[in-house]
Amino acid sequence: MDQQLTTSAAQIASFLKDHDDILCVSHYDCDGISSAVIVREMLEREDKQFDQVFLDELTEEKLASVVTDHDHETVLLTDFGSGQLPTVNTVLDHHDVAIIDHHEPSEDGTLEHHCNPHLVGIDGGSEISGAGMTYVVARELDQANIDLSPYALIGATGDMQRDGDTYQGLNQEIVEEAQKHDHITIKQGLKLYGRRGRNLVKALTYTTDPYLSGITDNESGAVQFLRSIGIELSDENGEWRSLADLSLEEERMIVNGLIKKGYGDIEQLIGSVYILDNGWEIREFASLMNACGRLDRPADGVTIAREDDFDLAATIKRKYSRKIGRYLSFVEDNMDDTEVIQEIGPGTLIQADDSIHANMIGTIASICIRSDILDDPIIIGMAHKGEDAIKISARASSEVTETGLAMSELMETCCTTVGGEGGGHERAAGGKIPRTEQERFIKVIREELTESLSKDTLTHQA
Repeated sequence: MDQQLTTSAAQIASFLKDHDDILCVSHYDCDGISSAVIVREMLEREDKQFDQVFLDELTEEKLASVVTDHDHETVLLTDFGSGQLPTVNTVLDHHDVAIIDHHEPSEDGTLEHHCNPHLVGIDGGSEISGAGMTYVVARELDQANIDLSPYALIGATGDMQRDGDTYQGLNQEIVEEAQKHDHITIKQGLKLYGRRGRNLVKALTYTTDPYLSGITDNESGAVQFLRSIGIELSDENGEWRSLADLSLEEERMIVNGLIKKGYGDIEQLIGSVYILDNGWEIREFASLMNACGRLDRPADGVTIAREDDFDLAATIKRKYSRKIGRYLSFVEDNMDDTEVIQEIGPGTLIQADDSIHANMIGTIASICIRSDILDDPIIIGMAHKGEDAIKISARASSEVTETGLAMSELMETCCTTVGGEGGGHERAAGGKIPRTEQERFIKVIREELTESLSKDTLTHQA
């Protein structure tokens, strides 16, 4: 682990040891919730008194509101704060403050207790998440907190820092540490989504990459295939089995069965599977944490993580799936409406207005960039946020970032040009603009994208 980073983390650990009665404020997404789980565990183990709240964004108004509602002299911010230093310094001028974050720090403002990888020359966009930074602090506080390492990886996964089967930079160091201490299991196996959260039949039925003819979108076909190779679909209690319930030999039976049926791209379904102690695969658990945030129930994410509350998890997944389905239907139903789905250079813009909730527009953009719903390497989603603002979410494929175009820079440039604010990471970024500047923003981002790269360039590089 980088020595400068651990020194910075040790300073925050010392700050936390010296302070009691702390207000902990975290971002509401997967990375922020994962950070909050780590914070809650490490502070409880230190017998600290604290309150924990979540915000979807760090503005003066929202930060001032939670500080007023919770009377604490000490404030800890996790997974945001670095990019809002002027706001933090203004609102928390009379508080003892610490920030643990991985976003690029604001150029105008400093803070004494500030732990951020960018401050020591490490890329927080790809090498470590907010939860990863919080974990490093927790480990410096007490080495026993190494058991919290899986939450660092959940946060990194939720922030799109996992590239296929692998992590990089400090994330990979955390993987090795978690594996060494038996806090995660890594094995070669089927990478079907829903290792625990879906039954085996549905996990196969929903597989689209690769497309399994006769199985994908065909539940009876999936049942017939599994029975033909001798896989029991239910357990002795009559409950549907999930992939997590299968033995290694049964997973091999599925792989061999698919190969015998001539599915040539089956290797896409085989790779490194990162399994938590509760049986969930990390990608699936990260999606669940993200769902909690998007449903404005981040505290439920903390509960599920700490208590393995699978009933609550099932409730969250049901509610979230319904919302996702409704919002994706909106996109698909408006494919021919150029006022809703607009071409902007090499990308596509979804102008959702009030048809998609602002908390969900980023998720919809992410799904569209990973699927064939919108076949473009850049997706920009726009949705109304409150009465006066518009939330912007930008997502890009890896081929875009390989050209040197970062969504964080794109959002910062385009949003600030029209009087808003933006930032984030290379492949996933966002911002907020005044609603009166919507058309001007679309013009600006179309010009920026057209000038930066073309579809022909991307096709050539791919």
